[in-house]
Amino acid sequence: MQPAVPPFARLILCLCLASAMAEIHAAAPPMLLKPTGKLSAPPKAEPGPTYVEADRIEGHENNEVVAEGKVVMRNLREQVEADWLRYDQPADEARARGNVVFVRDRNRIEGSALQLKLTDRLGDMKDVRYQVYTQDGKLARGETKTLTFAGVDKYAMDDATYTTCPLGNQDWQLKTDDLQLDYVSNVGVARHVRVEYMDVPILYAPWMDFSLDNSRKTGFLAPSYGASDERGIELVMPWYWNIAPNRDATISPRYMSKRGLQVAGEFRYLEKTPENDYFGDLRLEYLADDNLAERDRYHVYFRHSENFKERWSANVEYERVSDDSYFSDLSSLISQTSRVNLPQQGSLSYDGGWWNAKGLYQRYQTLQDPDAPITEPYHRVPQLVLNAHRDIPGNSHVRFDFAGEYVYHDHEGGDFVQGGRLHAYPILRFPMQTSYASITPSLGWHYTRYFLDDSTRNLPDGVPNNTAPAGGFDDVTRSLPVVSLDAGLLLERDWLFEGGGLIQTLEPRVYYLYVPYENQDRVPVFDSALKDLSLDQMFTDNKFTSVDRLNDANQITLALTSRLLERDNGLERLQVTLGQVHYFKDQRVGLTPTATSSTANTSDLIAQIGGQITPKWRMQSGVQFNTNEGDLVKGNLGGGYRDGPGKVFNADYRYTKDATNKENSINQIDLSAQWPLAPKWYGVSRFNYSFRDSRLVEGLGGFEYNAGCWSLRGVLQRLATTEDTASNAFYLQLELRGLTRLGPNPLDVLKRSITGYAKSDEFDPPQ
Repeated sequence: MQPAVPPFARLILCLCLASAMAEIHAAAPPMLLKPTGKLSAPPKAEPGPTYVEADRIEGHENNEVVAEGKVVMRNLREQVEADWLRYDQPADEARARGNVVFVRDRNRIEGSALQLKLTDRLGDMKDVRYQVYTQDGKLARGETKTLTFAGVDKYAMDDATYTTCPLGNQDWQLKTDDLQLDYVSNVGVARHVRVEYMDVPILYAPWMDFSLDNSRKTGFLAPSYGASDERGIELVMPWYWNIAPNRDATISPRYMSKRGLQVAGEFRYLEKTPENDYFGDLRLEYLADDNLAERDRYHVYFRHSENFKERWSANVEYERVSDDSYFSDLSSLISQTSRVNLPQQGSLSYDGGWWNAKGLYQRYQTLQDPDAPITEPYHRVPQLVLNAHRDIPGNSHVRFDFAGEYVYHDHEGGDFVQGGRLHAYPILRFPMQTSYASITPSLGWHYTRYFLDDSTRNLPDGVPNNTAPAGGFDDVTRSLPVVSLDAGLLLERDWLFEGGGLIQTLEPRVYYLYVPYENQDRVPVFDSALKDLSLDQMFTDNKFTSVDRLNDANQITLALTSRLLERDNGLERLQVTLGQVHYFKDQRVGLTPTATSSTANTSDLIAQIGGQITPKWRMQSGVQFNTNEGDLVKGNLGGGYRDGPGKVFNADYRYTKDATNKENSINQIDLSAQWPLAPKWYGVSRFNYSFRDSRLVEGLGGFEYNAGCWSLRGVLQRLATTEDTASNAFYLQLELRGLTRLGPNPLDVLKRSITGYAKSDEFDPPQ
């Protein structure tokens, strides 16, 4: 648990007074005291010689020293000031009074009087005022009526306060009646702890203990609260359990006024031994008798990763929820509400250096939206993978790659074709490269063999709305060569426009691919799909994902890229790229037997343009244009303005036309911004709207007020969770700098929704 009481208790005064009194040299003659064993500096730190300066210094050797009038005692690490100071060497006691000031490492402690036995560290300091720097460099201050030295590295305070607000500003304070700090055991104890905001108590704890060295500590964490229309008013009170240095747990009761009480827990562990090292976590959530859903609801997540000796590793991941709408009902994070397939898998891997092998057992829980049902993916029970990448010994111009697997595809319910698939793809590459040119011929061979269950041959495969061919699917063996040639140039010249300082590149690239045709209509589709056309996809040997389909090809890809780069730092000011595939024969292999063969001579044209146009403006846009039909297939126009942190505006328009399935079409605009509204005030917003659905995908609006030592953030979010439903959530968070944050955290939402978002205190520090 992070300490609620700040590190002001690390009062450096007592850590140095013994050494400060050691080896005293009078700044004014005639007094010089010899150091004794009792007065020697602590062995942990050597402050060097200590000097005393004052208007008057008197005393007797090995007995007593009295300094008066502008007393300054200093060494290499610290300095003590007072109007009057006396050191009684036989009693090993120092007394100071009148404007007592201690300074070390920019930290400053002031008091009216000091009494301290140096060796025993027993004594006190009255009317203490302090200014210290926290670990993140923020200045904190406070007061205490009495600072008591209770032994070596042990302290106590009465009526202590703490704040990071500047002098004269008491917007918030932490107060405690009694504070005890033990740096031997690194534990602090406080009684009657209050946090006041604008003189109003907002937190109270009758008793608490905390860590003094930032180590984990068992106890309650800061509560959080919020509100949403799906859950009502929410309150979370987490409790942290520091089980061991490498194990901990958090238990978080969560009250939702509309749904009831949910209990969540997380257990984490980490272990390292000479034989292996591993880590993992277990998360459980349980909501008994949801008031709205009228049923028990739960979420289970378990992850374990382990590295064994001799290059072996293992991973286990299991996740399950009670029902399809669990995340949409109980979460406001799009990363949760958009989840569909929850993994339930385990794997064992071996790293052999230039080759590696992996065994995987993988199932899913698929969450369905009743208004937009999907086909569940196949389970891999199991999948065995072997990959290799190696330069041929003795010949640096030949590289051998191999990708192989065996996988058995099982489908929940048994309503789809099932069976095993063996695949091997060895390939030889012959890369040749100079400073301005490269060429890589490749020769590979795809081998695939299917072992289907007889009872499922006549059932459909994984393609939606597809049926088995007449006579069913076969135990097909497919063996095809793959020949390719990839070549490119990198040319550059000085760009002389507007005084130069830029380099222009010209990067043509050519990729030829040949794969003979083979009828694959009787091959089931377990996990293949047609890839989206892109510049990267144009330079691959298969337009389908996975290996259930291998395209026939006799084609050449032509692409041209030109960049403008700053000579000094390589910053890309502008990039323009064009790419298109030219076909020498019709493409006959489709995902299904009914798929129409492509007779086009060319693919769609891909064009992209982007870069950091000016120091403040960036742009990234692209189009996919069907040159055969004169039709725009995809397009995006995006850019952003950033005039330093806190002044950010992003705009993006996305368009995708799917002629076969309009549900896959996209027509959206996405606007987001963070902008100063007035001194200390910042506005945040996001507007993501679907013109196709006439619906708000995500809307967000809010503010942030930065008062220097505290901030207030308020955010209202509306998020589409399913095809027909949306969730509203409100975040209101008060951050007391150097202490804690109260309320639901909107920072993750803001960072995800607004590109370039930054907390105001990160760029607008207190004045």
